[in-house]
Amino acid sequence: MAALTIAIVPMPGAQALRLPLVKRITTIGSDAAADVVLATGPAQWGVVHRGDGAIEVLVASLGERRRLGPGERVVADGIELALESADLERDRERSIDELVSALAAVDSPERAVELLLTGLLGASGADLGAVILAAEDGYSVAAARDRDGAALDGAHELLSDTIVRDVLASGDRVHLDDIAAHSRYAAIPSVTALRLGGALCLPMRLDGRTLGAVFLARRDRHNLGERTIAELRILAAIAVPFLAQLRRTAPPGSDELVGESPPVMQLRSLVRRVGPTDLSALLHGPSGSGKELVARAIHAASARAPRPMIAINCASVAPTLLDAELFGYRKGAFTGAMADRVGLIEAAHGSTLFLDEVGDMPLAMQAALLRVLEQREVKRLGDNLPRPVDFRLVCASHKDLEVEANAGRFRADLLFRLREVTLDVPPLAARGDDIVLLAHAFLRRAEQQLGLALHTLTDDARAALRAYAWPGNVRELKATMRRAAVLADSKLIRAADLGLGAMPNAASAAAPASAPGAPDAHGLRALIDAAIAPGAAVQPLASMRDEVVRRYVELAIERSGGDRDAAARALEIGVRTLYRYLA
Repeated sequence: MAALTIAIVPMPGAQALRLPLVKRITTIGSDAAADVVLATGPAQWGVVHRGDGAIEVLVASLGERRRLGPGERVVADGIELALESADLERDRERSIDELVSALAAVDSPERAVELLLTGLLGASGADLGAVILAAEDGYSVAAARDRDGAALDGAHELLSDTIVRDVLASGDRVHLDDIAAHSRYAAIPSVTALRLGGALCLPMRLDGRTLGAVFLARRDRHNLGERTIAELRILAAIAVPFLAQLRRTAPPGSDELVGESPPVMQLRSLVRRVGPTDLSALLHGPSGSGKELVARAIHAASARAPRPMIAINCASVAPTLLDAELFGYRKGAFTGAMADRVGLIEAAHGSTLFLDEVGDMPLAMQAALLRVLEQREVKRLGDNLPRPVDFRLVCASHKDLEVEANAGRFRADLLFRLREVTLDVPPLAARGDDIVLLAHAFLRRAEQQLGLALHTLTDDARAALRAYAWPGNVRELKATMRRAAVLADSKLIRAADLGLGAMPNAASAAAPASAPGAPDAHGLRALIDAAIAPGAAVQPLASMRDEVVRRYVELAIERSGGDRDAAARALEIGVRTLYRYLA
């Protein structure tokens, strides 16, 4: 017999009491002899008869027996009783575990927000939900879905504006099991029009600021226990970093393509022309060259920009799982399909779907994708119901798909559909001085994200950046600058700090060989020679001063045989000051 639990709310707004049904017959009332004693209500309020997976409740004041299944309830004399199922509870906990695992592997903030909302709807049993981004002049809806996972249009009209604004302003949650009984919210026109029975709005906070909120609502009254709410708050907290990333995403129409080299100027011009259309775009370029960034620029330049772009790397998902990711599935479609799942194609309704490394998609999947593009509808795995979809497709590949099609590894008919317009993304090595421009941008971003002091690139570092081949393209440059920001010994980032190999330069070639036992003297001379060399860029005075002092202190320590106390006395400074100069 399935484990059953009843939840009793003794009066409106009170905390629910959750009790496992261990007896076949359980009496409830204020009488001291009752199995469940309530401080309020009639002496003999009712009797619960336990069955297999359901209960029958005989309520004295109603004069009738009611059968309740899991999730159903009865209300009388201000007392509410609902049946919960331990099996359903385990399914809910399993869904939460799966959501946490999925969030840990997600590769974009947009996808994380979509997953979060789907998980919260399942865990709470809500009929509709939305993830909200706070803004100076109000808020925007980042994602909105119903309990089946379908995207909701006109999301602002599907939630209570007053409840959302109250939560964003106060940073406190609003939890309403019965909106009609609440003095502030019952008469709000939006609540009345939506016929909402219960609602939960959770703030999403970071460093004392409310970044956004999660809004969940049901059509009927629904009591959420503190345990469930605590779990929902934990899930919302897990997604706060993704929400912060989403808030930092450049606004629609902003120019994310950094660079002034001819290839980038040409690419930027093409993006501006193609973006406002609905043409399918095929991006071609080496791995790590920034194809997803170009896809986001195309999306930002389109009328679909208010909705988040949906992205997936086809090469990063096993072929046996890719169809489930793209098309979704119905509960029970295969082993492990515990609930209905919205696919990425359906999630991209009204937005842009970006398929990275589409050349790695299996042929059978290519045929299914072609059908979606032709019919503009999608069927979830295990489902015969076609669902209309309206999305713009942008694909990318480092492979030459024309060659792949000729070799039979890619469908030619799909290729014709994908490349309504083709954009070539240049390798980093072909972008000239853009390399240094991007290096500075990545350096500043790393300093901001990691809480580091500002650094300056020396001339030899710039020369090394320009001379390097960059086989990993922009992705490698970004990783290089993050590493240099953390590992550089000073505020000046030199060529050696980049880890790209030795790069000869005029200053170091002209410098005399270091004397045995005096490497720091050579380093100090090389620093000054590089700074005063003809044509050298002027370094910030503070950075240059700090670096010269640090190296001279190191030289003093070297000449004092490593004795820092003796070096401090020779420099006529305190030992504490010496350590500060070395920091």
